[in-house]
Amino acid sequence: MKRRIFDTLVCLAAFAFYLLNRGLLSPTLDGPTAWFLTCYANDIFAGAAIVAWLDLLLNLGRLGQVRSWKQTVPFLLFCGLVWEVCAPLLKPDAVFDPWDFAAYQAGGFLWLIASRLSAHSTKP
Repeated sequence: MKRRIFDTLVCLAAFAFYLLNRGLLSPTLDGPTAWFLTCYANDIFAGAAIVAWLDLLLNLGRLGQVRSWKQTVPFLLFCGLVWEVCAPLLKPDAVFDPWDFAAYQAGGFLWLIASRLSAHSTKP
């Protein structure tokens, strides 16, 4: 149950950050910070959110959990291929950015660390 709450909170936090970043942070900042927020911050949060969403769906279906990088890396690479390769073919204003693959993986890695810390903090 606590794992479902954690995954739900990660998804909600990623969505809240996306809204905050698009509406307030990116437009008001400048320089390298604005560049990072505009280009990669949402992708890092998306990587964490998509792994949390996968874990939540697997948990709800009683199919296990996402436990290691051996699960997150291929899953996020597949998602990156869809978003970065297929999307530009279907949507003319979409742009291929190979660094987004690294951002998705960074988000998945942060999710793995946070989920392990969360699991350890709830044990007696």
